[in-house]
Amino acid sequence: MDFIPGLPDDVARQCLIRVSYEKFSTIAAVCRVWKSEVEDPDFFRQRKTAGYTRPVFAMAQARVVPNRSSGGMKCPTLAYRITLLDHETGNWSELLPVPGFSDGLPMFCQLVGIESELVVVGGWDPDTWEISSSVFIYNFLSATWRRGADMPGARRSFFGCAASGLERVVYVAGGHDGEKNALKSALVYDVAKDEWAPLPDMARERDEYKGVFHRGKFHVMGGYCTEMQGRFERSTEAFDFANWEWDKAEEDFLEDSTCPRTCVDGGDMGCTCVMRGKLLVIGCRSFGEAHVAYMLDLKSRREVNRGCWLDFQQKLVAPGEFCGHVQSGCCLEI
Repeated sequence: MDFIPGLPDDVARQCLIRVSYEKFSTIAAVCRVWKSEVEDPDFFRQRKTAGYTRPVFAMAQARVVPNRSSGGMKCPTLAYRITLLDHETGNWSELLPVPGFSDGLPMFCQLVGIESELVVVGGWDPDTWEISSSVFIYNFLSATWRRGADMPGARRSFFGCAASGLERVVYVAGGHDGEKNALKSALVYDVAKDEWAPLPDMARERDEYKGVFHRGKFHVMGGYCTEMQGRFERSTEAFDFANWEWDKAEEDFLEDSTCPRTCVDGGDMGCTCVMRGKLLVIGCRSFGEAHVAYMLDLKSRREVNRGCWLDFQQKLVAPGEFCGHVQSGCCLEI
């Protein structure tokens, strides 16, 4: 069967890779040939090589559930869901609920993007507040969720998490166990194989730190050990994937002894994401106020050698249902 009757297959493929990511599930439903093409990983790679992917920001964002059961009573509570912001169109949307969590995402879960997939790792069960080791993967090409292998070992929360798109793996390290003991153990998850493997331990325990994958290394910044309990340190260390070892810790890397995580509550802090030279910041001025989003054009700011946000920022207007607290987020290009 031809991809598109009357057109050579290579021309038909060029038509399909130009379709917006929101329509992938629609074109996949047309016929088995199109479904097979869209769900093939090479489809995304061809689309990216040709320059038809778009930067999208995925966020674990709060909404108010009016009559949710809590402790035997029904009362308004916050529940988190995954929302998407399309950088180019400015459109906001909500992703399908994670299977088994129709009333909200696991609290304090981590989001990471790998090519055309969004990975949701860990968190707390929103009903029982028990630590979850669950992993869920959303595929934007097929518009479906699948369950991944649970994180092995001690259940952990407030861990650092980052992804390497080239190797298609997710790094997890540190955090704390159910007894609030900070951890220094680390793991790596192969998304394609759905397998976890242990990494060498970090040099020290790190709870509530920030994890970033940069230039072939998994960097862990800040955090605190069990004895410090909330008193953040300024050091960093990095795992070298090629050599399968941690580099020597660098002391006094951060300017301040404060929480370096992407998302924090209150004040002028917020969720920050960078994609294609644009910096996205989401936050609120004080507790209870609606969150607002701003986009900063880093390239234009560098070209004129000025540091003022006001000249290069763009306020992103979000509908009321997308003004809730953002607890975590990541960037994808789909």
